[in-house]
Amino acid sequence: MSPHLSKEERQRQLLEASIRAFGALGYHRTQISDIIKEAGVARGTFYLYFKGKREIFDAVMTQLFDQVKGQIRDLPRDAADKIPDQLLGNIERIANLLLDNPLLTKILFNESVGLDAELDERLRKFYEQILDYIRRGLKQGQEMGFVRGGNNQILSIALLGCLKEVFYQSLLGTEKPNRQSVVQEIFRLVIAAISHPTIRPALEKLAM
Repeated sequence: MSPHLSKEERQRQLLEASIRAFGALGYHRTQISDIIKEAGVARGTFYLYFKGKREIFDAVMTQLFDQVKGQIRDLPRDAADKIPDQLLGNIERIANLLLDNPLLTKILFNESVGLDAELDERLRKFYEQILDYIRRGLKQGQEMGFVRGGNNQILSIALLGCLKEVFYQSLLGTEKPNRQSVVQEIFRLVIAAISHPTIRPALEKLAM
């Protein structure tokens, strides 16, 4: 145990240990004893920071959402010619975050739904936050003439579903494509799915 860590450092230590435990065992199999063993702290130390497994899992989900959100840059309203590069940059940063943190991504994509109502609700809230972010981005793109019209609720769900499966297979599938291919194909997919017909040909040339 490291006795001289600050409160913030100790909390971060516990979060990192919980990510390793949840990633290796899954949420349902992980016990507090697994987390404190990973962290190298006493059980009492854990309860100084978290009430239990549910609360530390919530903290992990909040951290992941903040990290994903932090990778997204707003599309430039006054420079339409920069939108493709900004979109590609957003995709690349999110891909790097998820692929560089396989345990976090595994926790997010590999938890079973339907086994625990409270866990289901926490994951639902996480994805609803992501969907809301996508919907707002679609609306902004439509206002700028970059994104085609459509039902943004359905479009956001379709985009999220595609992205989840791509990253899931990239990390846990039997065939793992290289990172550049993942980013490029997602970029092409997004352009084909949501770009306005009047600018799609120009964008497709950029994606080649």
